Amino acid sequence: MGLYLSTSGKYRLISPEPQHDPSSRLANIERVMFPPITELGFNQLARPLDNPLTLKHVTTAEYISHLGRPISFGTRWDTGFPDLQNALLDFARNKLAPPSARKITNVLACLAARFAVEFRPRNERQEDLEHSLVENHMRYCAYADSRLRMVTIAPSEPLLAEAAFEHLHYFCRWEEVLEIIAANLDTWGIHQGDRGEFVMGLIWMAARDAVVVKAFPGNVQNRRPWDPYRHSVVFIMDFMKNLLPTGYHQELESMKPSVGDGTAEFQHAFADCRLWCNHFIQVQDYKVISTKFLCALLSNGIGVLCAPNQAGIDLLWIGLKGDEICEENLVLILGQAQNDKSYRTKSNPLILDAMDPVKLDICAANRSIPIIRIVFELASEKPGITLVEPYDRKSPRLKQPSKFTSYDFWFAGVDPSTFRCVTAKEAGYYRDLLASSRPIYNPPLPVPRDLGDLTRLVGLKNETEGNGEARVNMRRAANTMMMATKPHFPDTWHALLFKEKD
Repeated sequence: MGLYLSTSGKYRLISPEPQHDPSSRLANIERVMFPPITELGFNQLARPLDNPLTLKHVTTAEYISHLGRPISFGTRWDTGFPDLQNALLDFARNKLAPPSARKITNVLACLAARFAVEFRPRNERQEDLEHSLVENHMRYCAYADSRLRMVTIAPSEPLLAEAAFEHLHYFCRWEEVLEIIAANLDTWGIHQGDRGEFVMGLIWMAARDAVVVKAFPGNVQNRRPWDPYRHSVVFIMDFMKNLLPTGYHQELESMKPSVGDGTAEFQHAFADCRLWCNHFIQVQDYKVISTKFLCALLSNGIGVLCAPNQAGIDLLWIGLKGDEICEENLVLILGQAQNDKSYRTKSNPLILDAMDPVKLDICAANRSIPIIRIVFELASEKPGITLVEPYDRKSPRLKQPSKFTSYDFWFAGVDPSTFRCVTAKEAGYYRDLLASSRPIYNPPLPVPRDLGDLTRLVGLKNETEGNGEARVNMRRAANTMMMATKPHFPDTWHALLFKEKD
């Protein structure tokens, strides 16, 4: 089927020109062409919603296949042929990651479909790569001007995101995927995040994906015909147990609220709570982060990458208690990423206090369902986990009843001892990604990962690290935004002006 959005031809050529019609039988009137239609819209074939709206309804293959672009998947479902319907996820995967395409490009295409990847090309090669994703890998062109400059996005299409998940985990190994990302992130021309939120999103989604792969191992045929409610929705308890190492599971189950007056243990508070989330979107409006809109995002399986400079949080996942989708039943999982070595292994109450969902207008006060707050201190050199216990305020002025109940977690470092879903080799790739996301004046220059294992090259390793740190200090000294760090000013200034001792 062909769809013609515009034409540069002369439509009048289908009838004789006036000079070739001496009998004047043709009326010579001015004809104006309609402007070309280039926007097809999204969710135009979406099925009507039930009242009350339920999780089981929005996680059927029929409902999900009609979300997104109108001529991609919904029309194939509407043919009514069971073979086409059962193969719809395979069809989507082949459209997103064609077998004939390069493996690296397919990984990028799947990454873009699930993690709200933003392209910021700096050269022609990166622009060509972005154009290729639009041409061959289902990326959406939101805008293009006469100079061929493009703004592309990965819109919310849960069927395409699920196809990306299958490609990354059933047709590739996650460790191999991380190796490709770490090796090509700088050359792809995509935004790497400011504080490690990209890595946090990868780890969060890896924990969710591990639950699904463990339940349906082997190959994708174990998930056919695809039933999203059974094959893609996971329990919050299972998600947290794939995030936390096995040694913390008993402590997790009996954990009491960190904030608020609740006394329920974690395993009881979230016993009937599920997650339906297989991709992230980047929001640009703070008002979207409220329970009013989060019900709609949950119905599409969306996790939220918060707007730049959003106060308090970087990532948000939406769970559900029971089956009815309404504001009162939402389970909020708030996440904040830190890629700064100044933070320690132990939890910081000031960071957690900033993640107040009531003050941030995310939800109303005194909700019956508690929330989960998670902080990833990814740059910490010493790994550690803290299941935050209730703490007493020293100031009586601050001893006021909390307007919400929360279970808080503090993860430090990227290590198998911190995350169950991270292997030792994957941890190295995550650290490489973190180094790429720091500003140029902050990170030490990378050293080959296996160099330290070669005893005969230990001297070269130390020299490389020393040179890297010296160059970083020079960058800090040249950048006025880093004046709070010691290398920016000479040592004598710190002694005379700032009264610091050696």
